[in-house]
Amino acid sequence: MHILYDHQVFSLQDSGGISRYHFELARNLQTLEQTQIDLLMGGNASVLPFPRLARPGTRVLSWKTSLQPGYKRFAVNEALLSLAAPLRGLVDIYHPTLNRIMPAVRRRRIVVTQHDCTHERFPHLFRNTDAFIRAKRHILSRADAIICVSESSRRDLLHFYDVDEARTHVVHHGFSPLESSPEPAPCKLSAPYLLYVGSRTEYKNFSLLLQAFARSGLAQRFRLVTVGGGPYSTEEGETLAELGLGDKVRLIKGASDPDLAELYRNATLFVYPSLYEGFGFPPLEAMSLGCPVLANRTSSLPEICGDAASYFETDDVEELAQVLKATLENTENLRKQREAGYQQVRLYSWPEAARKTLEIYAACLSGS
Repeated sequence: MHILYDHQVFSLQDSGGISRYHFELARNLQTLEQTQIDLLMGGNASVLPFPRLARPGTRVLSWKTSLQPGYKRFAVNEALLSLAAPLRGLVDIYHPTLNRIMPAVRRRRIVVTQHDCTHERFPHLFRNTDAFIRAKRHILSRADAIICVSESSRRDLLHFYDVDEARTHVVHHGFSPLESSPEPAPCKLSAPYLLYVGSRTEYKNFSLLLQAFARSGLAQRFRLVTVGGGPYSTEEGETLAELGLGDKVRLIKGASDPDLAELYRNATLFVYPSLYEGFGFPPLEAMSLGCPVLANRTSSLPEICGDAASYFETDDVEELAQVLKATLENTENLRKQREAGYQQVRLYSWPEAARKTLEIYAACLSGS
């Protein structure tokens, strides 16, 4: 079976969950019998070692570029790879990495992946929502099969788009453990702390966590450590000052995988207040390193985290403050969650995800 992945996501990002998804998919598919893979990446600066995937049966068309991720890099890659794509011949499965079809790719079947419906649920957060949805609607209408990364993601797809449910298939992501280091991490903290990881855009609900942390009085015993998401905005800085949390909240703008692993490992509790996730890797990262999780009971999070996490179901600051305190006071439950978390992450395997994906490709080709 000849499978082709295109440049789109690698033109627009150098790291991220969708890049990781296609890396792990290609890496594990190439170990299965009778697969030939083309990765038409073009100019990129991916942090993932795609060139190492090259071997007999796997061709990686990739080169380093100084162009920043964005539409200029996208346009250059689209032009150059439109010349290279026909040289690949007729492929069995074309699996675009984002929401556009390259006309130059000759293919028998098209398979796309539905990650989430963030643009559809929060259109005001994006400048290009209308164009994004038009492109997505078009590619969904052309797809022979649609892979959804969770049941929650499939429900959203069917809610927002008129697609035949029979063409949809749920394949959970695998889980990639964070790389650890035998050396002590330079950002290791001595004081007990709660941990938040990721962007702080509106739907991530960080402001609710910040206010609940202040209301709870936990700042007398804990710090709140936030990782990633760039520097605090002016508004966030003003909120921290108003809540009296200036010296109680620490921002780590960027952390290597070993540093992040150390932060998870030593946190008392990982809090994930996000209003919406198509899958949600950070809670699994926390669980894999023995960190208990408190998550919002919404979208895919209960599906992915199962009984290995504690949940809250409120947008009320006072109620969340009480849930935070109750969760931290129940030390026996925190201990049980650590054990359950180790078991939960074992449910998510990239080899299994690749095997199920290959089955979907095969079914497309057979017409079933």
